[in-house]
Amino acid sequence: MYYFKFEIPTNADGSRVTYSPGWHGTMPKCSKNVKVLLYNDKEGYGIAKTEDTFIPKEVEVITEKIALGIVAKATDEEGVFFGDKLVTRWDAEVLDGK
Repeated sequence: MYYFKFEIPTNADGSRVTYSPGWHGTMPKCSKNVKVLLYNDKEGYGIAKTEDTFIPKEVEVITEKIALGIVAKATDEEGVFFGDKLVTRWDAEVLDGK
């Protein structure tokens, strides 16, 4: 298993791109069976893990200790999604019809 950090890019107007649940970066080929642990729209990155052996060049491989440390230090604030907040990340948008 490996953990990685991926970029959440911005649109031309500076806002973050929109993405679907489980999205883990923009790349021509992705790892399989990826689980996202954190989305930090505020700072433009996410943390994920996978058991796949393929490592896309577009991600930064990090240790489990670093990955879990980043998630543990995450604070409950606007634009940061992890744990239960990650599970309900898209609920409001679905209910609002966006």
